[in-house]
Amino acid sequence: MNEPFVVLSADWSEPGLADAAFHLQQSAHQVELDWLGDPPDLPLLWDGPAAVAACPYRLLAAFEGTALRGLLVYDEEGDAVHIQRTVVDPAYFGAGWGYRLVNALLAAHPRVTVDTAEANRAALRLYAKAGFVPEQRWQTPGGLALWRLAYARPADEAALPALSLDAAGWVPEARRCPSPNRDARADGVAAELLVVHNISLPPYRYGGPGVEQLFTNTLDPAEHPYYATIHHLRVSAHFFIRRNGELVQFVPVTERAWHAGVSSWRGRERCNDFSLGVELEGCDFEPFADAQYRTLIALARLLKQQLGLCGMTGHEHIAPGRKTDPGPYFDWARLRRLADLPAE
Repeated sequence: MNEPFVVLSADWSEPGLADAAFHLQQSAHQVELDWLGDPPDLPLLWDGPAAVAACPYRLLAAFEGTALRGLLVYDEEGDAVHIQRTVVDPAYFGAGWGYRLVNALLAAHPRVTVDTAEANRAALRLYAKAGFVPEQRWQTPGGLALWRLAYARPADEAALPALSLDAAGWVPEARRCPSPNRDARADGVAAELLVVHNISLPPYRYGGPGVEQLFTNTLDPAEHPYYATIHHLRVSAHFFIRRNGELVQFVPVTERAWHAGVSSWRGRERCNDFSLGVELEGCDFEPFADAQYRTLIALARLLKQQLGLCGMTGHEHIAPGRKTDPGPYFDWARLRRLADLPAE
């Protein structure tokens, strides 16, 4: 797979990286000053490339190809982590790089805090999207209002949402978004398998309406170049789990969704006939959010209990060579351990 982006620990031995990080910080810092009204107490982290390379904090760097798009600077104290600064190239604001950096940090650390200015609405939206909650508000001597935000990964069992299944095959707790791309199962054929996928529309961008539009045949081919290549498809899945854990249902579990395509499981072809499809908002190149796992585990448990599912697998496993999702970042061990459903 060709990686469209990568998030990794900064290696200052890479030629030009410290210089690129310093200039990225300068550009982003000026934009933040403009947002905040030029407060006197928002200093630069570094006064030159040498200070970047000598920084005592840890850094995550996000690259698109070889181009640096963002940095996350953080400090570790035992099992707790504090974000000192999240910095994104202003030319790429709104493209998901800040979330990508924060999500990579949360995948490795269960407890994280950050301080951000109350006037920095973009930062507050970013951290709220990632699951941070307000913890404390105060003002600096210069009059800048700040919020301490905290993220704490809940225990899996304690955090699972309560889900149920009605007689028509819908989960009442899910947001219902009926898809026309479905049909009846053959007589005597029941759902036995849960197939896990990932999807993001536009590619590698999260939070928009593209997935729901695709599954309801309302995708506008003029809205994004990629949409012009897929708007004609007639596809669906039973479920879609967004990055914040929200569950959306398109097809009742009593009917077939058109999610698997040419596929085979345990020697049986046409997996749509006997499977349920769940799409995770994401891609092959970064971790999924903890909230998504909690919803998926609760859903898998419900479907096993109510329908007698006997297995779960990935799209990549039933269509090898044709599909790669949910990809190498999906935590099958966690799902297998907590969903009580064999994964293969």
